[in-house]
Amino acid sequence: GYSPEFSSTYTRDSFAIYAEANMDLTEDLFLQAAVRFEDYDDFGSETIYKLAAKYDVNDNFGVRGSFNTGFRAPTPGQQGTTNVSTRLPDGFPVAVGLFPASGPVAQALGANDLLPETSEGISFGFVGNLGDLDFTIDYYSIDVDDLFGAISTRSVSTDPANTDAYARFLALDAAGVIGANTIGGVFYFQNAYDVNTSGVDAVATYPIESSLGITTTSLSYGFNEREFESDPSGYLNAEGQYDAVNFEPNTRAMLTIKHTWDDYAVMIRTSYWGESSNYQSGKTQDFDPVSMTDLQLTYYGDMFSLTFGGMNVFDEYPDEDEIGDYCCGRIYPSISTISWQGANWYMSVTKEL
Repeated sequence: GYSPEFSSTYTRDSFAIYAEANMDLTEDLFLQAAVRFEDYDDFGSETIYKLAAKYDVNDNFGVRGSFNTGFRAPTPGQQGTTNVSTRLPDGFPVAVGLFPASGPVAQALGANDLLPETSEGISFGFVGNLGDLDFTIDYYSIDVDDLFGAISTRSVSTDPANTDAYARFLALDAAGVIGANTIGGVFYFQNAYDVNTSGVDAVATYPIESSLGITTTSLSYGFNEREFESDPSGYLNAEGQYDAVNFEPNTRAMLTIKHTWDDYAVMIRTSYWGESSNYQSGKTQDFDPVSMTDLQLTYYGDMFSLTFGGMNVFDEYPDEDEIGDYCCGRIYPSISTISWQGANWYMSVTKEL
């Protein structure tokens, strides 16, 4: 938790106005335009917009696209939070602190005051149907400038033999930081680098009606890549740079089948994530694709519903850590795409009022 000395109240005032216009320019061409103006008392004002269009080539096929700008200000918490906790990077307890970028600790180590990040996004794709089969396929590309996030932890040490860490201790001590000799690591939020994320999303849905009820099958697929558009080395160490573009799988797919009849509904969903890779101390580990299956049965009564279900019903687990990225008994990555706690079963009752 947060100790009382690090507890505080952060406030921000903002004013915004938003306008949107939608118009069928012709029977086949739909246009959309939106604009938003927002004024922050701590970050000034910004105007962003979006333009989108959809053209129906025929009754069964259409093309669509959009362009938009974006603006994201750091939250008050990201601006002001201080939190020092004991961590175990090498199996030994070290006090590591998150400090505000505008505070004396971060400023002594070269931090800059936070700024908003801006973005531009473009997308285009297709929408259509083949009989009862509905489908969409879209490509997107998003450029984010001055993306802000936490930098890699900077080690601090009172040992002169540890050159870089000792230099940081001297900088903190010279800045008059109280307790500088007890800090073993420092990190803070920064507007660090520019990134691009691009990919393809596809969704297909097919319903079947019969005397046994209605069965709807939905398949979604996504592939995306993230690339640095500027040099991140001043903010991320080798591990942070590698993991930022490799630790999250590029591929994601989901197959959902839902069948309803009378007062019942059953759903089965299988999720799939592709390969990923992790870096630690000069070594990399490739993680195999993983999948998990969820199952749910619902009864709809008079003014209530009763649901029985399970997540990851086949008790799948991600690959175990093989390169020593975790210590003290941990064997699975905590940000794994599937649960590292195995199967989970539940029951819920919902009553209408």
